[in-house]
Amino acid sequence: MVEKSCSTGFRKPHGEKDQSVTKPISLDGRTGEVIVRKSTGKTKIRKGQTEEEYVQQLRHYLQVEKGPVRTEVGWMNEVDPLAEIRDGKYEISNKHQRQVLSGFCHRLFYQRKYEECLNLSNYLLGLFEPFNVKNKMKRELEELKYMIEQCHGQVL
Repeated sequence: MVEKSCSTGFRKPHGEKDQSVTKPISLDGRTGEVIVRKSTGKTKIRKGQTEEEYVQQLRHYLQVEKGPVRTEVGWMNEVDPLAEIRDGKYEISNKHQRQVLSGFCHRLFYQRKYEECLNLSNYLLGLFEPFNVKNKMKRELEELKYMIEQCHGQVL
């Protein structure tokens, strides 16, 4: 039996990757640049940040963003998505926020509130279509159209 030997030192003798944590090697103490080894054995230079940049980022996180976002259980039950869209709380160009709005449709559908789901899906389809540049949102629009089709079958 011949055993392969690896000269990198990042593999155990039986071929498994070495998962041990390696400490980063500091390049520049002022900027915080470090060299880190990935699990593949390759090295990567991570860009650091100065103390002032860190303090500014921390201040922005705590004062502007108000820290970590905490989502209460059952929050979708307490929200009227149409009212919040009209109030401008959702930015349609933001994919995550579009997904949240589509989530309201899914929730209504699975709660068997087909008429409400149909109304919301039609409204969202009208909102989303102008943002479909070069079919970037094709799947999202197809999903809404499918929901509308299914709701039509259940309402009739």
